[in-house]
Amino acid sequence: MVDTSIGRVGQLSCWEHLQPLSKYAMYAQNEQIHVAAWPNLALYEGTAYALGHQVNNAASQVYAVEGSCFVVAPCALVTREIQDMLCAGDPEKEALCLVGGGYSAIFAPDGSEIGERIPHDQEGIIYADIDLHMIGYAKAAADPAGHYSRPDTTRLLINRKKQQPVVNFDDAAGWAEVTEMTEAPDAAE
Repeated sequence: MVDTSIGRVGQLSCWEHLQPLSKYAMYAQNEQIHVAAWPNLALYEGTAYALGHQVNNAASQVYAVEGSCFVVAPCALVTREIQDMLCAGDPEKEALCLVGGGYSAIFAPDGSEIGERIPHDQEGIIYADIDLHMIGYAKAAADPAGHYSRPDTTRLLINRKKQQPVVNFDDAAGWAEVTEMTEAPDAAE
């Protein structure tokens, strides 16, 4: 989460938008503008509906409502030039790497789409005016990390410390305690 001159901005990529705990962690930090970065949404067109633009744009729209925030959802585009570079004219490869797939959108905290969509096979920029006051109205209706949360039954702990991507198993924090528990002598001994 980053505080900027235009608001508090956060970001998730792709199907991180289907991970409830990741989303809740963002909501709990009072995100105002969310960047929902998506890969090309035409790669599985006609074969895997869940990986297509309908479901993934719906995930961005629901995120806007759940998080009471603006969602800028850019989506990667395969241009004819990219297809030529990656597929070298091979029709089988071209069938797997279709031109288009850029289903970018912007959603307001009430879930409405704002800004004018660009055709999915064209490059461009979507512009939309945002009014951060809309967030207050959305949170007044339902704030999943605020008045509408259930801290009596659930809570999420966030670790904001920088983490190492690889840790030697013997050096992992808490390993000694885990080892002691798993190597406890049998009761029969």
